[in-house]
Amino acid sequence: MRRVSIVLLVLSFFVPMTLLADPLPEIDAGGEGLTEDTSAPLASSTGGLRNGFSLSAGQQFGGDRDISGTMFGVDWRIGWQINEPMGVYVHSHMSFGSVTEAGGLSGPTGTLATAIMGEYTLPVRAFLAAGVGYGVLNNPNGPVVAARAGYYPLKTNSITKARRLNVAIDYRSYSVSQGYGRVNQIQFTLGYDRF
Repeated sequence: MRRVSIVLLVLSFFVPMTLLADPLPEIDAGGEGLTEDTSAPLASSTGGLRNGFSLSAGQQFGGDRDISGTMFGVDWRIGWQINEPMGVYVHSHMSFGSVTEAGGLSGPTGTLATAIMGEYTLPVRAFLAAGVGYGVLNNPNGPVVAARAGYYPLKTNSITKARRLNVAIDYRSYSVSQGYGRVNQIQFTLGYDRF
């Protein structure tokens, strides 16, 4: 299990870095050295399809049963970048872990959530996002309110898209039935977005 965790950690660091690399310049056949292809203008990253994923770890807590537990998961985002600072996307989340209730019951659990999110990127590469959707806490389900705040520490523009590494904190508040009430989840994420 430890070996799998280390492999996932290494891949989560190196895969985004290789995807962030700029394409190599072309070499002129006439032997005059490196040249840039100026025939095709660089596309702006101000609009179009966006896609991203992240790995997450955090806490699940609260509710009428006083739930507390550690969760590990993955997130996937797909949507549309309206312009440079604003985007809209569907944010899907899945996590697994173990929780303990106030009554002493404990065991494994899983959560699923999907929310429509609106994101605004500040000029300093920090971003804020919020949205609503639906979630499942092991078995009970109900509406979910989601929010994200984070930072894009690395950004590179290729010919067609901007690629960004992101570090964020995600918050989800599940309103579920069956005696659970409002259960909260806070997770730290490391991910990659392309738009």
